[in-house]
Amino acid sequence: MLNTLKTLVILILLAGWGLAGMSLHVVRIPDATIWFGVVPKNRLGIADTYLDVRSWTVQDVYQHPDLVRRLIATDKTHWLKHIVDPNLLPQVLEKGPAATQPG
Repeated sequence: MLNTLKTLVILILLAGWGLAGMSLHVVRIPDATIWFGVVPKNRLGIADTYLDVRSWTVQDVYQHPDLVRRLIATDKTHWLKHIVDPNLLPQVLEKGPAATQPG
């Protein structure tokens, strides 16, 4: 009986951690003071759960629109300031990497 209870508790804990992992974006950022940022996802899923944005380009920003929209909505656009001006992120989502080109 005790083994069954322990197994049940472990399964519940693992399921909870799995659910929490599926509901968050964990972002590795190049900031020296904070290394990781966490922002909630719009919907549950495995996609884009952990992202290392330190070596991203504008093309990568365009390829991860769900994360970028959440960063805009939660006012965390400064996490991508090493890639593009945070004020241009909505244009990058709309027009692609060409939005950062002058002219």
